[in-house]
Amino acid sequence: MRFGSALGVFVMVATAATIVAVAGQIMATALGAPGAGRFAAADVVVRANPTVRFGHGDDPDTLEVRRPALLPTAARGRVAALPGVRSAVGDVAFPLTVVGRDEAPLPTEGGTPAHGHGWPSADLTPYRLLRGRAPALPGEVVLDAGLARSGGFPLGGLVRVVTPVGPEAFRLSGVVSAARSQQERQSSVFFTQARAQQLSGLGAGFDAIAVRSGPGVDQGRLRDRIHSVVGNSVQVLEHRHASAADAGDPRAFDRVQLVAVVASGGGLTVLITVFVVAGTIAFAVARRRRELALLRAVGATPGQARRLLLRQIGLIGLLAGAVGCAVARLLFVPAANALASVGLAPDGFTLAPNWIPYAVAVAAGVVVSLLATVIAARRALAVRPGEAMVESDQPPRRLSAVRVLAGLVALGGGTTLVVVLSSSALSYATLSAFLFMTGVALLGPLVLGWPSALAGRLLLRGGGTGFLAGSALVTGRFRTGAVGAAIALVVALAGTQVLELATAQRAVERAAADRVLADRVLVARTGGGLPSSVAETVANLPDAAAAGVVSTDVFLLDHGLTRHGSSWDAAGVDATPGTLDLDVRAGSLAAVTGDGVAVSDTVARAGDLAVGSTLDARLADATPARLRVVAVYTRANGLGDVVLPHALALAHAAEPLDSAVFVAGGGARLDRELAGVARATPTVGVLSRSGYLREVKAEERDNARAQWVIVALMIGVAIMAALNTGAMAAAERRGELVLARLTGASRIQVAGALTLEALVTALVGIAVGVAVALGSLLHAPDDPEGGPLAVAWPSFGLVLAGALALGLVGMLVPAALVGRAPITAHAGLRDS
Repeated sequence: MRFGSALGVFVMVATAATIVAVAGQIMATALGAPGAGRFAAADVVVRANPTVRFGHGDDPDTLEVRRPALLPTAARGRVAALPGVRSAVGDVAFPLTVVGRDEAPLPTEGGTPAHGHGWPSADLTPYRLLRGRAPALPGEVVLDAGLARSGGFPLGGLVRVVTPVGPEAFRLSGVVSAARSQQERQSSVFFTQARAQQLSGLGAGFDAIAVRSGPGVDQGRLRDRIHSVVGNSVQVLEHRHASAADAGDPRAFDRVQLVAVVASGGGLTVLITVFVVAGTIAFAVARRRRELALLRAVGATPGQARRLLLRQIGLIGLLAGAVGCAVARLLFVPAANALASVGLAPDGFTLAPNWIPYAVAVAAGVVVSLLATVIAARRALAVRPGEAMVESDQPPRRLSAVRVLAGLVALGGGTTLVVVLSSSALSYATLSAFLFMTGVALLGPLVLGWPSALAGRLLLRGGGTGFLAGSALVTGRFRTGAVGAAIALVVALAGTQVLELATAQRAVERAAADRVLADRVLVARTGGGLPSSVAETVANLPDAAAAGVVSTDVFLLDHGLTRHGSSWDAAGVDATPGTLDLDVRAGSLAAVTGDGVAVSDTVARAGDLAVGSTLDARLADATPARLRVVAVYTRANGLGDVVLPHALALAHAAEPLDSAVFVAGGGARLDRELAGVARATPTVGVLSRSGYLREVKAEERDNARAQWVIVALMIGVAIMAALNTGAMAAAERRGELVLARLTGASRIQVAGALTLEALVTALVGIAVGVAVALGSLLHAPDDPEGGPLAVAWPSFGLVLAGALALGLVGMLVPAALVGRAPITAHAGLRDS
């Protein structure tokens, strides 16, 4: 195989192997045991069953919630009384903020809020007293060394703490420290056990029961005994999975969520890469038509020629797979940091090498290479030996029936997604774009080659330069189709993402602007949320009306609303006039009490619901609930598709905190009163309505960063494909360029012709890419979740300019390198 073709195949197969290896290692690490974490001294840990089950039968969809319901307090005593149990400690975990002496919240470790626990939990890590003593009274607290040092608190001094039930001052009775790994994982604060349960805001009960067994106790039998006394509605975790039960540590849950993200986004990226690899190999095999024809002419059978190709490309695939795995190993740290920086992975996430992803990556590279070779060689080896030489000198003139059929199927698949799933157009836009681009690439000589050829005919009358460019475009439909398809892929993926994010962001901003009537909005400066007492305090002010909002989730199990095992965003709100307008179309928000809920018109349409309908549901902690629809509203973007009574949402949320408090009223007096609330609860920030809407816009931009991580990888693959295809196309044209020079064309004429050809090819590719991006979001204007299609012109313009530059650079630079040697060096017109 020629060096240029071999290098092109090697690069793309190595890229595919790298992506497969990195994605596989991420998934293998995320699916592995999360470790004991804060429960390092426990042998087993008990928690309520976190599983939500969707549907029935042998293989229903299931999902684990972030924080399951509390275990009853009496369960700890029953577990402690079991034979073989040395101790059983009930653990409580809740977010809080420690306020420094300058009234500013203290910084915390691990990128998460500090968490409070009962003192018995300190022995599970273990935390050891550095000075002072354990808390013995309800008004005493113990801080970890990091918080105590940051606040400069002396023993016996007062420490202000903001918990889910409100701000309170405690006397510092002691300072503790744990192993460095745990200290860096999370900041911890300890109270008496009874006081911790009160401050959690969730009432009596435990998030988990950590069990230490006696020496020689069979752990399997111990778990069976625990189930026998507590019931089968609990989950008993062994030591290496213990941190999954830590309600104050989201890492285990985030790792599970990471698998879903990598499986969807990473899987699509791998598909794109495999598709690009197949196209690269097809291009390389097509370049060998002359060599294959010679082999056939001297008596080689199709099988012998095919085996030659398979051996060569199989070897390239094997070597490229090995190199890809080596490159993947170098990318482990950057990949983990990138995922953590955008919130897709927990802080401190590190990849643990596993041999299985490496084996899969190498095998995938070899298998894809061999399959692509078999398919690409099929047509080249189908002709009779006598016709092989003649056909090898002629450029392909028509597409095979199989290729046309496959292209039409891909286009049909994209159209089906856009039309049939129009109610979720934004959610499936990237997948639709990929299917459209698969069809475009397969039908490239028609979709991209013919428009380029038509433009080439117009250039034929443009002098020597125009004639050279026009001739190449007219006769090279397959080549321009391949190069244009790579450029179109970049525009389609990047353009779809820009349009999708802009549309979703504008919909959220518009809905928030229409929904928020309040003059002031209280938000959390730190700690993840506001205590519910803040809304109660503001509501009692003489000049204000207040509505606290709890962000949560709801799992709907019937009426076709299961979403394949995903939750619906929800909010807990008690309707207060003048604060929020959800644009209620039926029923009344005043009836959202008890088991009464409001649903968005999206949910109502999807489940054929009306006021009076009932829903089988699970709340955010997997607690079963039977909900009754009492209202239908439209302004769900940025709030949630289900509105629950505030108290119900608060009692079952992952964190019992308000995400915001909307305050109606105005005037200098109210501003002074709200400033007093902020002084009493230092985590409170007071925003004007316009300031809050700016925060919403900034938050949407931050949320978009996570989506761009995966899409950027797809775009990177597409860019590599464009450059690789351009380089291979330039290498294929070496003889053509030399002929042009030998027949009298100057370097300037050849360069001008190449520039014109590259410009036409790039513009056609860009036009098709834009059409694919728009077509993938064709029904977004009818999507109640997305709103009218929005175009972020600066970002979209950058995509188009980048694609144009990519097309020119990808075609001109390789061609310039090919043409650097003197004409006499290629006088024989040999391909090398």
